[in-house]
Amino acid sequence: MKKIARIIVLIFTVSFIGCQSDDDSSNIQEPEQTNVILNSDNLTNRVNFEHAGVVRVKGAPLENPEETAGKRSNILAAKDMEANDLPLVEVAEVSAPVYNGTVLRATHVEINGNYAYVSYNVEGDAYMGAIDVIDISNPLTPTVVLQAIFPETDISSIDYYQNALYIAGANPSMSSDDSNPAFLIKMQLQDGIPTDNLTLMDMPGYVATGVVANADGIFGVSGDNGILGKYNISTQQLDEDAPLDDLRAVESYDSKIVVLSGTEGIHVYNTSNLNETKSFSTSQDVAEAKRTIDFYDNNVLVSEGFNGLGIYKLSNGSKVTTIEIPEVDSEENIDPNDVVTNAVSVDDKHIFTANGAGGVSVYTINNSVSDLTTIGTLNLEGSANYVKSDDDFIFVADGKGGLKILKAVTKPDSGSNIVCSDYPAYQGGYWLNVNSNKDEAYNGSASLMGVNVNSKASLIFCGALAVNKGVNVNSDGTFLVKGTLAQGTTEAPYNALIVNNNGVLQIEGSLVVYGNMILNNGATLEFLGSGSSITVYGKVTKNGTVTIKGDYTDTFNSLK
Repeated sequence: MKKIARIIVLIFTVSFIGCQSDDDSSNIQEPEQTNVILNSDNLTNRVNFEHAGVVRVKGAPLENPEETAGKRSNILAAKDMEANDLPLVEVAEVSAPVYNGTVLRATHVEINGNYAYVSYNVEGDAYMGAIDVIDISNPLTPTVVLQAIFPETDISSIDYYQNALYIAGANPSMSSDDSNPAFLIKMQLQDGIPTDNLTLMDMPGYVATGVVANADGIFGVSGDNGILGKYNISTQQLDEDAPLDDLRAVESYDSKIVVLSGTEGIHVYNTSNLNETKSFSTSQDVAEAKRTIDFYDNNVLVSEGFNGLGIYKLSNGSKVTTIEIPEVDSEENIDPNDVVTNAVSVDDKHIFTANGAGGVSVYTINNSVSDLTTIGTLNLEGSANYVKSDDDFIFVADGKGGLKILKAVTKPDSGSNIVCSDYPAYQGGYWLNVNSNKDEAYNGSASLMGVNVNSKASLIFCGALAVNKGVNVNSDGTFLVKGTLAQGTTEAPYNALIVNNNGVLQIEGSLVVYGNMILNNGATLEFLGSGSSITVYGKVTKNGTVTIKGDYTDTFNSLK
């Protein structure tokens, strides 16, 4: 089957909205025959920081086992739980767009430089979509800079290539009998921002579910009645197509095009002529839902719904392993039918899976994808429908809850006089307690629940450290961080960072406190080297005489 695409340069009536009382798009008066609405005003209140701070892994002990010894057996058992190696903070949440009283749901995320592009659609028979443009150049304060509403168009997926967005979706006006509403759109950008310069690429199928653009062409897939289509990158004409049932995702890997069918598994094609080079079965997925694939070291990772995550060798299709969907605690009141692996994303040495009501699970890749360490499930509210990791950012599409932006805590690029390899990697539990008159030193990355440096004790941590609850430096204790320390959350009750009488906290790098900071009489806060910074979201309290010294940048002027 080969269908000649009709290429239409759409003449969109574009409404630039200004001077709104709020950002709810239901207040927009849509001009007749409007096809897209671009809004760049009054979007700041869609970003909130109410849940910002260090992300806790479900199951990590909420209390310090040394302080509750002999009181609660479950806390004692949790004492031996090894802390994870991926310190994460939630940067912000972005609420979903609202149009004509309808809350849209996030479907996909694409990242290019300082911008993240987020697509949306709606459930049910209605057609409605949107694209948000989020400026992430400052990871502390992301902002929504543009909102594009498509009143009669579902958007399933987006991709970025050479200053253009490529959009996969469906619009009922594309088909007189509702049999072929699928399409692709090229949306030209100007300095990274969408414009009204759009080109439509028609394709057979009920809905276009995925799109990838590169130097070889524009590759789109559509679901029922659908195809894998290759469009010319210059003319947007359909060059080649291959029919295949129930296509869910398309990606480019190692100069090949790889697609996922819910009924027929993985198929691999040459980019030049769409000749199929290999295919193999995966777990059949009968649910009509979004699924994604990703790659690591010539393996393809496949989100397989109720069957969890399947990992297969691309060379021969043999299964490497299966990661089951996470178990749900009966006390969480979660319907097991809502726990399903919707999406997968790989970044460096970590795998992230979006498991619906089961949240986002994280795994560390050790020697290979058959050798994984389970970090756990991130303690995020809502339902994880999609996850995208890129350059230390993790974006979680939370359905109608919008978008959660997470970021890995990393050591600053600035140099350090301390060589971290001089210290062993931290391999202890989630609560790090340094007893009085003891000296301890560690390197690497760690996510902890709490840190206590007791009287006349010292602790050195060289690398990246995130602490969900309190950090206490007690009398005559010293805590030196070479790298980055992130502590607490913006949610009450706050767990403070406390430096007590004659205690010393030294920072060479970055200190971010999401709650409150308390410096008691005689405390010292010292910044070493040059270029260090401190950011405090809560309140800084100085009780008595305290010493703050060194070269540093105070982001919110909290120490004054």
